[in-house]
Amino acid sequence: MKAVVLAAGRGLRMSPLTDTIPKPLLKVDGKTFLDHILESLPSSVNEIIIVIGYRGEQIKKYIGEKYGFKHIFYVVQSEQKGTGHALLLTKPFFKERERFFIIYGDEPPTGKEIEECLEHQYSWMCREVTNPLIPVGVVKIEKNNIITEVIERPLKPVWPCISGGGVFLVDSDIFNYAPSKHRTGEYYLTSMMNEFLKHHKVYATMGRKDLYFNSKDDIDKNQNNT
Repeated sequence: MKAVVLAAGRGLRMSPLTDTIPKPLLKVDGKTFLDHILESLPSSVNEIIIVIGYRGEQIKKYIGEKYGFKHIFYVVQSEQKGTGHALLLTKPFFKERERFFIIYGDEPPTGKEIEECLEHQYSWMCREVTNPLIPVGVVKIEKNNIITEVIERPLKPVWPCISGGGVFLVDSDIFNYAPSKHRTGEYYLTSMMNEFLKHHKVYATMGRKDLYFNSKDDIDKNQNNT
Protein backbone atom coordinates (compact mmCIF):
# COMPACT_ATOMS: atom_id res chain seq x y z
CA MET A 1 0.00 0.00 0.00
CA LYS A 2 1.14 3.57 -0.66
CA ALA A 3 0.95 6.88 1.18
CA VAL A 4 1.38 10.40 -0.16
CA VAL A 5 2.78 12.99 2.24
CA LEU A 6 2.18 16.59 1.18
CA ALA A 7 5.23 18.45 2.53
CA ALA A 8 5.89 21.23 0.02
CA GLY A 9 4.26 24.24 1.67
CA ARG A 10 6.02 27.37 2.88
CA GLY A 11 4.29 27.47 6.29
CA LEU A 12 4.08 31.27 6.36
CA ARG A 13 1.80 31.37 9.39
CA MET A 14 4.45 29.47 11.35
CA SER A 15 7.05 32.21 10.84
CA PRO A 16 9.64 32.78 12.25
CA LEU A 17 9.94 29.03 12.93
CA THR A 18 9.76 28.26 9.21
CA ASP A 19 12.10 31.02 8.04
CA THR A 20 14.99 28.55 7.88
CA ILE A 21 13.33 25.13 8.19
CA PRO A 22 10.38 23.51 6.37
CA LYS A 23 7.25 23.07 8.47
CA PRO A 24 7.31 19.22 8.29
CA LEU A 25 10.65 19.27 10.15
CA LEU A 26 9.33 21.31 13.10
CA LYS A 27 9.22 19.29 16.29
CA VAL A 28 6.23 18.52 18.50
CA ASP A 29 6.93 16.49 21.64
CA GLY A 30 10.49 15.85 20.54
CA LYS A 31 9.69 14.48 17.07
CA THR A 32 9.28 16.14 13.71
CA PHE A 33 5.93 16.03 11.96
CA LEU A 34 7.48 13.68 9.41
CA ASP A 35 8.63 11.30 12.14
CA HIS A 36 5.13 11.26 13.64
CA ILE A 37 3.72 10.43 10.20
CA LEU A 38 6.20 7.77 9.10
CA GLU A 39 6.23 6.04 12.48
CA SER A 40 2.42 5.86 12.57
CA LEU A 41 2.12 3.99 9.27
CA PRO A 42 1.51 0.23 9.47
CA SER A 43 3.86 -2.23 7.80
CA SER A 44 1.33 -2.67 5.00
CA VAL A 45 2.21 0.86 3.85
CA ASN A 46 5.60 0.19 2.33
CA GLU A 47 5.80 2.86 -0.38
CA ILE A 48 5.74 6.58 0.46
CA ILE A 49 5.70 9.49 -1.97
CA ILE A 50 6.71 12.78 -0.34
CA VAL A 51 5.88 15.97 -2.23
CA ILE A 52 8.54 18.55 -1.38
CA GLY A 53 9.00 22.19 -2.34
CA TYR A 54 10.11 24.82 0.15
CA ARG A 55 13.54 23.77 1.49
CA GLY A 56 12.84 20.29 0.19
CA GLU A 57 16.52 19.31 0.21
CA GLN A 58 16.45 19.59 4.01
CA ILE A 59 13.64 17.05 4.09
CA LYS A 60 15.50 14.63 1.82
CA LYS A 61 18.66 14.98 3.91
CA TYR A 62 16.75 14.48 7.17
CA ILE A 63 14.96 11.36 5.97
CA GLY A 64 18.08 9.92 4.33
CA GLU A 65 18.17 6.19 5.08
CA LYS A 66 16.35 6.59 8.41
CA TYR A 67 13.33 4.68 7.13
CA GLY A 68 15.18 2.27 4.88
CA PHE A 69 12.53 -0.42 5.41
CA LYS A 70 10.14 1.80 3.42
CA HIS A 71 10.44 2.70 -0.26
CA ILE A 72 10.49 6.51 -0.28
CA PHE A 73 10.18 8.63 -3.41
CA TYR A 74 10.24 12.42 -3.79
CA VAL A 75 8.22 14.63 -6.10
CA VAL A 76 9.02 18.34 -6.37
CA GLN A 77 6.29 20.97 -6.44
CA SER A 78 8.22 23.87 -7.94
CA GLU A 79 5.36 26.37 -7.54
CA GLN A 80 3.37 26.70 -4.34
CA LYS A 81 -0.10 26.25 -5.82
CA GLY A 82 -1.75 24.35 -2.99
CA THR A 83 -2.38 20.81 -1.78
CA GLY A 84 -4.61 19.83 -4.71
CA HIS A 85 -1.94 20.79 -7.22
CA ALA A 86 0.66 18.93 -5.13
CA LEU A 87 -1.39 15.75 -5.09
CA LEU A 88 -1.86 15.76 -8.87
CA LEU A 89 1.91 15.55 -9.26
CA THR A 90 1.83 12.05 -7.75
CA LYS A 91 -0.69 10.60 -10.22
CA PRO A 92 1.93 8.59 -12.21
CA PHE A 93 2.61 6.42 -9.13
CA PHE A 94 -0.89 4.91 -9.05
CA LYS A 95 -2.87 2.29 -10.89
CA GLU A 96 -6.59 2.51 -11.56
CA ARG A 97 -8.71 2.26 -8.38
CA GLU A 98 -5.63 1.81 -6.21
CA ARG A 99 -6.34 2.72 -2.57
CA PHE A 100 -3.85 4.91 -0.70
CA PHE A 101 -3.35 7.40 2.12
CA ILE A 102 -2.92 11.14 1.74
CA ILE A 103 -1.37 12.85 4.77
CA TYR A 104 -0.61 16.52 5.27
CA GLY A 105 3.02 17.14 6.21
CA ASP A 106 2.03 19.05 9.36
CA GLU A 107 -0.11 16.24 10.77
CA PRO A 108 1.08 14.14 13.77
CA PRO A 109 -1.15 11.05 13.50
CA THR A 110 -0.94 8.08 15.83
CA GLY A 111 -0.87 4.45 14.79
CA LYS A 112 -4.31 4.02 16.37
CA GLU A 113 -5.76 6.86 14.27
CA ILE A 114 -4.33 5.34 11.10
CA GLU A 115 -5.72 1.91 11.99
CA GLU A 116 -9.17 3.42 12.55
CA CYS A 117 -9.03 4.90 9.06
CA LEU A 118 -8.19 1.45 7.67
CA GLU A 119 -11.41 0.01 9.11
CA HIS A 120 -13.24 1.57 6.15
CA GLN A 121 -12.82 1.44 2.40
CA TYR A 122 -12.60 5.24 2.33
CA SER A 123 -12.19 7.53 5.31
CA TRP A 124 -11.13 10.96 6.48
CA MET A 125 -9.83 11.65 9.95
CA CYS A 126 -11.66 14.66 11.41
CA ARG A 127 -11.50 16.69 14.60
CA GLU A 128 -13.81 18.69 16.82
CA VAL A 129 -12.55 22.27 17.02
CA THR A 130 -13.52 24.92 19.53
CA ASN A 131 -12.66 27.89 17.30
CA PRO A 132 -15.06 27.85 14.31
CA LEU A 133 -12.94 30.26 12.25
CA ILE A 134 -9.52 28.65 12.18
CA PRO A 135 -8.18 28.36 8.60
CA VAL A 136 -9.15 24.75 7.91
CA GLY A 137 -11.73 22.84 5.91
CA VAL A 138 -14.99 22.19 7.78
CA VAL A 139 -16.83 18.96 7.00
CA LYS A 140 -20.50 18.09 7.08
CA ILE A 141 -21.21 14.67 8.57
CA GLU A 142 -24.55 12.90 8.08
CA LYS A 143 -25.93 9.76 9.68
CA ASN A 144 -23.65 6.73 10.01
CA ASN A 145 -20.65 9.09 10.06
CA ILE A 146 -20.70 9.63 6.31
CA ILE A 147 -19.06 12.88 5.14
CA THR A 148 -21.14 14.67 2.50
CA GLU A 149 -19.45 18.04 2.03
CA VAL A 150 -16.46 20.17 2.98
CA ILE A 151 -16.02 23.94 2.91
CA GLU A 152 -12.43 25.16 2.84
CA ARG A 153 -11.75 28.05 5.23
CA PRO A 154 -15.34 29.35 5.58
CA LEU A 155 -15.74 33.07 6.22
CA LYS A 156 -18.35 32.42 8.90
CA PRO A 157 -19.20 29.42 11.13
CA VAL A 158 -21.01 26.56 9.37
CA TRP A 159 -22.52 23.40 10.89
CA PRO A 160 -21.08 21.95 14.11
CA CYS A 161 -17.42 22.74 13.74
CA ILE A 162 -15.69 19.55 12.68
CA SER A 163 -12.48 20.15 10.78
CA GLY A 164 -11.20 17.80 8.16
CA GLY A 165 -7.90 16.59 9.54
CA GLY A 166 -4.90 15.82 7.41
CA VAL A 167 -5.34 12.07 6.96
CA PHE A 168 -7.37 10.71 4.04
CA LEU A 169 -7.89 7.17 2.77
CA VAL A 170 -9.01 7.34 -0.86
CA ASP A 171 -8.31 5.65 -4.17
CA SER A 172 -6.90 6.90 -7.45
CA ASP A 173 -10.36 8.06 -8.57
CA ILE A 174 -9.37 11.25 -6.70
CA PHE A 175 -7.24 12.17 -9.72
CA ASN A 176 -10.37 12.39 -11.86
CA TYR A 177 -11.40 15.60 -10.11
CA ALA A 178 -9.54 18.80 -10.93
CA PRO A 179 -9.02 21.13 -7.96
CA SER A 180 -10.74 24.50 -8.13
CA LYS A 181 -9.07 27.79 -7.33
CA HIS A 182 -9.86 29.07 -3.85
CA ARG A 183 -10.22 32.78 -2.99
CA THR A 184 -6.70 32.52 -1.49
CA GLY A 185 -5.37 31.77 -4.96
CA GLU A 186 -4.41 28.17 -4.14
CA TYR A 187 -5.83 24.87 -5.39
CA TYR A 188 -6.79 22.84 -2.34
CA LEU A 189 -7.21 19.10 -2.00
CA THR A 190 -10.56 19.74 -0.30
CA SER A 191 -12.11 20.84 -3.59
CA MET A 192 -11.13 17.47 -5.07
CA MET A 193 -12.52 15.71 -2.00
CA ASN A 194 -15.85 17.48 -2.45
CA GLU A 195 -16.20 15.73 -5.80
CA PHE A 196 -14.86 12.43 -4.45
CA LEU A 197 -17.52 12.52 -1.71
CA LYS A 198 -20.29 12.65 -4.31
CA HIS A 199 -19.26 9.30 -5.79
CA HIS A 200 -17.72 7.43 -2.83
CA LYS A 201 -18.89 6.68 0.69
CA VAL A 202 -16.29 8.33 2.91
CA TYR A 203 -16.47 7.72 6.66
CA ALA A 204 -15.42 10.25 9.29
CA THR A 205 -13.08 8.91 11.93
CA MET A 206 -12.37 11.19 14.87
CA GLY A 207 -8.89 12.28 15.87
CA ARG A 208 -7.87 14.33 18.87
CA LYS A 209 -9.87 17.48 19.59
CA ASP A 210 -8.41 20.93 18.80
CA LEU A 211 -5.16 19.57 17.40
CA TYR A 212 -4.02 21.85 14.59
CA PHE A 213 -0.88 23.82 13.75
CA ASN A 214 -1.45 27.19 12.13
CA SER A 215 0.91 29.34 14.21
CA LYS A 216 3.93 29.19 16.51
CA ASP A 217 1.53 29.32 19.47
CA ASP A 218 -0.15 26.11 18.28
CA ILE A 219 3.19 24.30 18.53
CA ASP A 220 3.54 25.40 22.15
CA LYS A 221 -0.10 24.65 22.99
CA ASN A 222 -0.01 21.11 21.62
CA GLN A 223 3.31 19.90 23.01
CA ASN A 224 1.50 17.45 25.29
CA ASN A 225 -1.43 16.65 23.00
CA THR A 226 0.27 14.41 20.48
